[in-house]
Amino acid sequence: MTMIKVTPARLALFLIPLALFLNGTAAAQIEEITVTATKRAKSIQDVPISISAYSGDFVENSDIRTLQELSLYAPNFTFATSSQPTNARIIIRGIGSVGNAGIETSVGVFVDGVYFPRPGSVLGNLLDVEAVEVLRGPQGTLFGRNTAAGALSVRTRDPSGEFGGNIQVGAGDYGAFSLSGVMNAPMSDTLAARIGVKYSERDGYGFNTLTNQEIGERDDLTVRGKLAIDFSDTVSGTLTLDYNEINTGGQILELLPQTASPVFDGTLNALFGANATTADGYDQVINQDHQDFVNDEQWGAAFDLEFGLGSHTVRSITAYRDWEADNRESALRITGDVLPRNHKYFTETVSQEFQILSPEDQPFTYVAGFFYYKEDYDIDEDFDAGAQACVPVVFALAGAGAASLCSSLPQNPATDSDYMQDLTSTAVFAQGTFNVSDQFSITVGGRYTKDEKEGAFIQTAPNAVIGSLFRAPESVPDLSSDDDAFTWLLNGSWFVSDDVMLFATVSTGFKGGGFNSGGAGAALGRAARIFDPEDSTNIELGIKSKFWEDRATANVTLYNTELDDFQDRSFDGISFLTRNAGKRTQSGVEVDVTLTPSDQLTLFGGLGYLDAEFDSFDAASPLPGSTTPQNLSGARPHYSPEWQGSLVADWGIPMGDSGMQWFIRPEFMYIGDQNVGGNTNNNPQSIQDGYGITNLRVGLAGADDRWQVTAYGKNLGDEGYCEVIFDQPLGAQFGAVDATANTVTQRCVVGEPRTYGVTFRYNYGE
Repeated sequence: MTMIKVTPARLALFLIPLALFLNGTAAAQIEEITVTATKRAKSIQDVPISISAYSGDFVENSDIRTLQELSLYAPNFTFATSSQPTNARIIIRGIGSVGNAGIETSVGVFVDGVYFPRPGSVLGNLLDVEAVEVLRGPQGTLFGRNTAAGALSVRTRDPSGEFGGNIQVGAGDYGAFSLSGVMNAPMSDTLAARIGVKYSERDGYGFNTLTNQEIGERDDLTVRGKLAIDFSDTVSGTLTLDYNEINTGGQILELLPQTASPVFDGTLNALFGANATTADGYDQVINQDHQDFVNDEQWGAAFDLEFGLGSHTVRSITAYRDWEADNRESALRITGDVLPRNHKYFTETVSQEFQILSPEDQPFTYVAGFFYYKEDYDIDEDFDAGAQACVPVVFALAGAGAASLCSSLPQNPATDSDYMQDLTSTAVFAQGTFNVSDQFSITVGGRYTKDEKEGAFIQTAPNAVIGSLFRAPESVPDLSSDDDAFTWLLNGSWFVSDDVMLFATVSTGFKGGGFNSGGAGAALGRAARIFDPEDSTNIELGIKSKFWEDRATANVTLYNTELDDFQDRSFDGISFLTRNAGKRTQSGVEVDVTLTPSDQLTLFGGLGYLDAEFDSFDAASPLPGSTTPQNLSGARPHYSPEWQGSLVADWGIPMGDSGMQWFIRPEFMYIGDQNVGGNTNNNPQSIQDGYGITNLRVGLAGADDRWQVTAYGKNLGDEGYCEVIFDQPLGAQFGAVDATANTVTQRCVVGEPRTYGVTFRYNYGE
């Protein structure tokens, strides 16, 4: 077990406000957070599942800009990006998949009730958020689609009948600048509009000594408009239009110097006159080819209609989404211009959900519905030769004749693969609650899902010399997968008192099968390109409690999740391959605590403990340099830290009778040791040691919080860490693999460094 390093500075950040509040004023009740995990608006304390919820005020007060930043606060929740920013991985309780390939996510993401199919499409700004819910454990009944491990539900603020809004401007180091504005405008007694815009930009965190250039710059634009219409006393609807764009100079991918190979360094020196090893693996400094950029655009439209049908409520959510991401990256990360990759993603989705909800004041309440989802998904992957692929690389490997032939063949692209996928998913679901008494309830739910998926994969090598190194021609035009599943839930909840609820749950989840969408060094064939669904079974025991005159809540869940036929995605140095690999179990405990000792101080805490292992995994990927599959049964899976936690203090200091107040908000987040390797082979080189991140916000707020000036610092300790670690691409060919020690040079996607800045916010109206 790794111990949390508690420095005097970190301790003071929390002990100073904790000590001072003892001389403060009378205590206040905690803020009640409303969640919609059961498709009804309820207090989080009345929902009998493991859930962490963060209000819009919490998101704004902590300056949480993305879902990736939010993952630092929620127990047993991780959001990591890889070499391509869009190639993201969302993980709950150690379970999650890279979801921008043919494999789909194990954690579903829903924004205002609309399913977002690819994690790369939810990387942008959080704007005008009402609440974010992290639902842990299978959500296979009410949410359904790809929620074998859990779900994220983001709700944005709806239009209201009061005029108002806010404007915020910010600036910081690395040339950071942000500007946002929200306006709510009632247009009549039955019509109201709300529009929000947020733009942010910054310079790159990294520096490339090979080219003497700054790298990793980024700008984001998010726009959302909502129109709420009351057609009658019983019929209302909300139309939402949104647009999001991200432009970035890519991730900072450092070579970890502790994994450096003298042979690899010598090979690069001989070929290009310089090697990629630097002195520090976390300082955002690289010495390598870096052609990376990303242009990511998406837009969508949704209409949420709600109307009364007798004593029941019917809800219809109709949505269309379009996402395109254009990525270019230096795939090999070496000191020569060799094999830059172009990756383009295109997703077009249409979804329709109908829900019928019974009255709430009955002994038996229920929700039932129908869900339809259609997705067209295309991936276009090209490798250009690069200016130095034929000479000197091919020249060194195969001689002058091969280099001459390589130069005469097409360079852009040198290899080309196209993947196409059409998915139609339909589901019917129902969940009912028997209120046996005022204190005891039993909930039963079920969902039947049918997925029909067709696809095609075509790989060509216009430059046969380059293609012979890592991409084999292949044509599989007839991929098909037909899956169906019944997922269910059984839950009991008992209010021991008005403020204490005990609950127990057994539930199941399902994630459909799919296709291997990437090229490979050898043709895989139809059978190897298809993988089967994965299924999960979850048992939870929990308690939700309020105490100390409603000034504190403590929610604790014990869980055991079993995943069968889990979809493992491995990397052999040349290509990725997904297959069904066995069984794994994730068990542990999650704790969420809120404490309001006084009107001026609120404490938020979250803690997750995770005990995880492969129950059976007898043909796992070999270690570097080996061709022998491993038996990892009994081993700990990747992305499963034993401990993860956060602590936030929000303290205000009134300035006499002026109505103004100072405020201070220290935060500390900790993630324990975990293997973050991109290849599931438990390579010890891929272990990221436990680390802590300290944030601090201090500022001055005007009367009635009309305005606010804030100074902030994030990652104050400038903690260096890796979000993902992966093997050096084509490591064997360039001498990065030590077959005797079973090691390989490793690449690290470096987390964000220390940043600081100031913001000014003005609230008007309302």
